[in-house]
Amino acid sequence: MADKKPAPAAAPADAAAKPKVPLVPIIGAALGSAVLVAGIMFFMMPKPAHAPAEGDEAAEGAEAEEGEDGAPKAETRYIEVKDPLVVNLTGGSAKYLQVQIQLATKSEEGQKAIETHLPAIRSGLLVMFRQLTNEELSQPDIMVTLQEKALGETNKVLEAETGKKDTVTALLFTSFVTQ
Repeated sequence: MADKKPAPAAAPADAAAKPKVPLVPIIGAALGSAVLVAGIMFFMMPKPAHAPAEGDEAAEGAEAEEGEDGAPKAETRYIEVKDPLVVNLTGGSAKYLQVQIQLATKSEEGQKAIETHLPAIRSGLLVMFRQLTNEELSQPDIMVTLQEKALGETNKVLEAETGKKDTVTALLFTSFVTQ
C-alpha cells in the first residue's frame, strides 16, 4: 500500500482549463467568407466602359454616342462671354447691374454661330438689361426670370443672323452684381 501515490493536485486544475479551440477551421471559414463577399461585390459592381483597341479608335471617334431614342447624343458646349455686361439702371437706389454669363449649346455649328455673332448678342442683352428697374431687381426670383428673358433674346438675335431656332440651350449667370 505504500505504492499508492496520492492523486496529483493538478487534476482539479485540468478540469477548470478551457477546451482548446481549433483555429484552422475558424480562420478558413473567415477567409472563405471574405472571398465570397469579394466575389459577389466584383460581379455586382458596374462595368467600366470598354477601352477601344488601337484599330477601333478611328471607328469610335467617327460614331457619336446615341441617346435613348437612337439619335446621336450631343455634348453640351459652354461659351464664356469674356467681359462682364455692365448697364446703368433706370431709377431706384441701385445704379448699376453687372452680370457675367456663359452660353450653352449642343452643336459645333451653334458654338461657331455664338462666337461669330457675339457682338450682336452682347448688344441685345445690354439693351434688355438696361430696361430693368430697381423694383424688378428686388424680386426674389429675378435671376430665373432674367435667365429666361436673356435666353430668349439671345436665341432671337441668333435666329435673325443664322435663321436657326434655339441655337442656345441655356444661359447661365456666373456673376450677378447690383450696386
